[in-house]
Amino acid sequence: MTKINEEKVLARGLKGPGVLLLVKKRLAGEGEKPRYLRVIISSVEAVEELSDYLEKLGIKTERDRAGNDYHLIADLKDLKHFKDVD
Repeated sequence: MTKINEEKVLARGLKGPGVLLLVKKRLAGEGEKPRYLRVIISSVEAVEELSDYLEKLGIKTERDRAGNDYHLIADLKDLKHFKDVD
């Protein structure tokens, strides 16, 4: 179910590093950040890698599965300024 003020990032078919780069680019981008970022991913390994990264930033995440896709929902409520920790 889509949350209010949610933005989707389609990362199907990308491996872990590609998913991570796509999300980092969105978080570093100009403009207002959504409250929730839903990343749609094909691989469970990429979900794990992204989840670990976001947890290092202090971002809470939820996981869901829809068919062959994994959905990782990041709650960006407390993210004021993005700084890459990798």
